[in-house]
Amino acid sequence: MSTRDNRTAIYAIMAARLFYSLNWYNISPALFPIGRAFNISIAETSLTLTSFLIGAGIFQIPAGIVASRIGSRKTAMIGLYLMSGAALGSSMSPDFAILIGMRFIVGVGAALFFSTAISILNDLAPDRITSVIGYYNASFNVGAGMGIIAMTPVVSVLGWRYDFLISGMLLLVSTIVMTAIVRGDMTFPEFDFHGLLNRILNRQIWIIGIGLVGLWALNYTLPEFFKPYATSVGVNSFVAGVMGGIVPIAGVFGGIFAGVFRRYNPIKLSAAMVVAVGLEVAAISEIPAVGLWGVAITVGVVATIVISLEYASVAAMEKSSRYMALNIGLINSIQIGIGSIIPYVFGDVIGLSGGAFSYAWIFLGVFSISTLVFLIKLGSSGHLSLS
Repeated sequence: MSTRDNRTAIYAIMAARLFYSLNWYNISPALFPIGRAFNISIAETSLTLTSFLIGAGIFQIPAGIVASRIGSRKTAMIGLYLMSGAALGSSMSPDFAILIGMRFIVGVGAALFFSTAISILNDLAPDRITSVIGYYNASFNVGAGMGIIAMTPVVSVLGWRYDFLISGMLLLVSTIVMTAIVRGDMTFPEFDFHGLLNRILNRQIWIIGIGLVGLWALNYTLPEFFKPYATSVGVNSFVAGVMGGIVPIAGVFGGIFAGVFRRYNPIKLSAAMVVAVGLEVAAISEIPAVGLWGVAITVGVVATIVISLEYASVAAMEKSSRYMALNIGLINSIQIGIGSIIPYVFGDVIGLSGGAFSYAWIFLGVFSISTLVFLIKLGSSGHLSLS
């Protein structure tokens, strides 16, 4: 493909990434209406979140294995069509059990697309992969914000089924466009089990994944609890909700500027940023209400920069495009598997504290910093060459 064709293909992937994340976060404004529609509790309704996350988490590594046989493009397209089909199916679910199943399939489709899209981007722009991954993550953040903000009035006016219907249609259209624009793929005659095993057991990937899982958990947990905390310290409910939404929106800027940091040691820089934001989160209870805007912005920007550097670091380790998706999928699976437990621990700490958030914030901030100790094991290999 020519440089111009490559650029067009990158834009198509970014658009798909945006509507992909829209179908992650569009569940938020629909939670209470779904509960009322099926006459179930909010705890039961939250199973829609859990089922999606399970699908997205456990199929990361299988997605990489499939891509090593049929290629990243085909795997990514299968994921997007599966995801959009299940999103449309969610809008027509006759009962809650089928809705949970549909959301699980949405998660499976998301897993098939996520890492394979990064592999495609690496082939399209190998000389500026850090910047491109930053834009890729920025697209995710824009879609996340749209999923919460734009779908809220849709649910209010048309109902929760139209939330999934519109989101699914937008993803399907962007998938068709990407299919037409992103051409060419490499297939392989058979599975290379030795090569697959070497990647799955890659020591560096496991160290980086576990070392930065604290940051992943912080970035996942903080927006979930930001509104109730801000409300508890006297912030207006609507304003508190906006504060929580600022976290992913601020991440757009982190994604845009991630490439600026490619000349530095990505692991050491990421560790320094995590320490700074971890200390800030641990001290949230001492920050006045107006200062919470700063916390939301800082977490959003820093988390996206660190995650972009992390993915670029892993991409830089792999010389064969055949296994790129597997490497990225592995690190994402590690972090989803471990990090998704932290919101529940965070909630338990609040419960044990009689509803107070102070110790929970300290736990979250300290945890994000504590996992960095694993990065020490990288030694001199912590300095990775990024383009």
